[in-house]
Amino acid sequence: MRRTLARISHPLPAATGRSAGATGACSLRHPATSVVIGVLLGVVAGCESDPVGAPTHEVPKLIVECAAVDVEPGAAPVAGDCATSQQLPGGGVMALVRANCTDPNITMMGDKPHLIMLPETVTRDVLWLHLVGTSGTPTNAKNLGQAAISQGYRYIALAYTNEPSVGTRCRCLEGLRDPTCEGLVRGEVIYGRDFTPTFNMEPDEAILPRLTALLTWLQAQQPQRGWGAFLAQDGAPRWAKIAVSGFSQGGGMAAMIARDHAVDRAVYFSVASGATPEAALDPSVYRACTDASQCLNETSACCPAADLQCEVTPAGGGLCVDPVPAEWTHYGRDIDGDGRGDGGVEDRATAASRQFAFVHRDEDAWRYAPIAFDAWGMGAREDFIDADSVGAPFDADARLFSTGLTPPTGCSEHQAMGSDACQPRRADGRPALWDPWIHAMTADVGP
Repeated sequence: MRRTLARISHPLPAATGRSAGATGACSLRHPATSVVIGVLLGVVAGCESDPVGAPTHEVPKLIVECAAVDVEPGAAPVAGDCATSQQLPGGGVMALVRANCTDPNITMMGDKPHLIMLPETVTRDVLWLHLVGTSGTPTNAKNLGQAAISQGYRYIALAYTNEPSVGTRCRCLEGLRDPTCEGLVRGEVIYGRDFTPTFNMEPDEAILPRLTALLTWLQAQQPQRGWGAFLAQDGAPRWAKIAVSGFSQGGGMAAMIARDHAVDRAVYFSVASGATPEAALDPSVYRACTDASQCLNETSACCPAADLQCEVTPAGGGLCVDPVPAEWTHYGRDIDGDGRGDGGVEDRATAASRQFAFVHRDEDAWRYAPIAFDAWGMGAREDFIDADSVGAPFDADARLFSTGLTPPTGCSEHQAMGSDACQPRRADGRPALWDPWIHAMTADVGP
């Protein structure tokens, strides 16, 4: 079943009534056809039982007030040289740069250096910026860097505050935190503005300040390398000359950057956002259950309201949980700077032709990530190319790739999309998805 992103208006409206849907799920009438989140703050009673046997059940109070999550600062900055470098066997150079050397106000995740890779000859005037996943370190993303420099890019894997996960920062044991949480948390991690009380972080620790500090430092250290070309006169990144990619948490950060800024291209590995239960965005799809067979979709889980990521249906039952892309993915560029996007998905700053995605068919992201990619104009689920059976050259308009390859022992299918050590390899030792990566780096993306 093809699903699209619902539109949610700001601010959240109040519900005006309800009716029993044809399938027996509670459906809500709401103004201007906007999806109502606010109704979930209360209780809606009287849902009828339906033909597949879902029990009569009141819609519980799904969204609750939760305490802020304390974010651990990670290791303190390490002592030693600000930068170390080495020649790469295939040509080029790799360097590690301590983040606190570029800005002494950076103290979080001090044991994670920025990774910089340069080809012998730079042939592209575009910088490739990569953001790793939760708890990952930039040094776990050398394979992608090798691909980037093979195509003439300068490559940076940026160390940022990637612990804990966005999901953990928004998790609430009593129920669901407001669905806007993920977008506001991501915005704070990217821009350093105080968008949410969910956690606290100093502005200099954010992705953009870290990136500008690193580029400024590199320009001072290596003016002949032209690092200053990626900074505008006001010191902000020149996004039109930057390609951004990310894995897992980093994929969502890359997607939000591409939402707000017209980047050269954007590549998402595994996900471009977290997921939220569909009922949290659209109360009309709420269905009570005692087991998953009473839900409408094969991918549904039956979980209690206080544990919507349950792996085993509890004896008391709960509600049908269908993951959909997080609330912030439904909007375009954040024009007014409040951390929430504006307009609709058609207002994303980066064109669909400039976005690419890679997803493993056996990871949880396969359930919901393609919904966002479809809504962003990148193509539908059926447009994904099976990278295991289709080789290069790919069609010029290919933007979506999937794989079902078995990861190395000790690695999950999700990790196989990001971490160097977990990527399946070809006979020549390169990552199995090398050719699709090169396509994403070199495909014509239009004017």
